Amino acid sequence: MEKKKRLKLDLDELCEATENSSYEDEYFLDLETGEILFISEYTNDGETEKLKDQIEEESDRYERIPKAESHEGYEDMVDFISTIKDKHLAELLEVAINGKGAFRRFKDVLLNYPMERESWFQFKDDIMQRRALEWLDDIDVTLSEE
Repeated sequence: MEKKKRLKLDLDELCEATENSSYEDEYFLDLETGEILFISEYTNDGETEKLKDQIEEESDRYERIPKAESHEGYEDMVDFISTIKDKHLAELLEVAINGKGAFRRFKDVLLNYPMERESWFQFKDDIMQRRALEWLDDIDVTLSEE
């Protein structure tokens, strides 16, 4: 059995990278330094090209960070709604997540409920952290405390 690699990395930054679902952007984890590298299709400078080449040449050193799937985001909203005690708010949110534009309507409803909005952000952060840690576990990386 292979030993897990210990890396010091910024978990919040990793969560942000997974949340960016833009097709033009990619993030990679440097398995030697723990650094999170960002590459955008919109950036065509020499630095970006060098980084792309380096990732290609040393593919064992870099792991592409997966993007969050939209169905996961939708399931997160459904799961959050199930935690809400206020029946009226729960109903408003259930209506909001039906059909196209669900994410926007969900957030718009929460604007009128600051406490629940904060709860949503905490709920979402916790889920993103759990997913990031599961992904690290899948690639045999564990967080270093130093």
